[in-house]
Amino acid sequence: MVRPHTTGIVALPPLCGLATTLALNRVNQHAFSVSDDLAYGFAAGKLAEMTNEEMACTCFKLTFTSSAIAGKQMVVQITNTGVYSDDHHFDLAMPGGGVGDFTTGCTSEFGSGYTWGKTYGGISSLSDCENLPEILQEGCKFRFNWLQGADNPTVKYEQVVCPSELTSISGCTRND
Repeated sequence: MVRPHTTGIVALPPLCGLATTLALNRVNQHAFSVSDDLAYGFAAGKLAEMTNEEMACTCFKLTFTSSAIAGKQMVVQITNTGVYSDDHHFDLAMPGGGVGDFTTGCTSEFGSGYTWGKTYGGISSLSDCENLPEILQEGCKFRFNWLQGADNPTVKYEQVVCPSELTSISGCTRND
């Protein structure tokens, strides 16, 4: 089923300092481009029609419908869930997108001396990615390069089979 909804671009708590049973190595779970019009990545999500257990480790193809990235597609694997005000929501795992409610996670994992940006929304420019730990810089740059700095673009989405490029990073696959 394809429906229009919104997606947020924010860093998720698992990028720094937290681990869950879904995937223990979240630092490597950042978006990357496959081509100019296709990217892969990871997200937290909430869909009214699915339980958290049904969503765990599933993949969705997001087709962006607004901003300069309209028409581009991104396949994301759900490696976390969230509590959101709307019933159809994806938060992309994005280094440099903000630390959210977990304000000490990144500092406890990487130490002090880094500039994480605003708590919600993170850093504001490509050059600011250089102020993050080196392991996070590539994922941060994706936000300003492939995503062209889009902020909460709308999407249509549909569930798809997870590509091995994502499951090999997350270690998370479904048997259904």
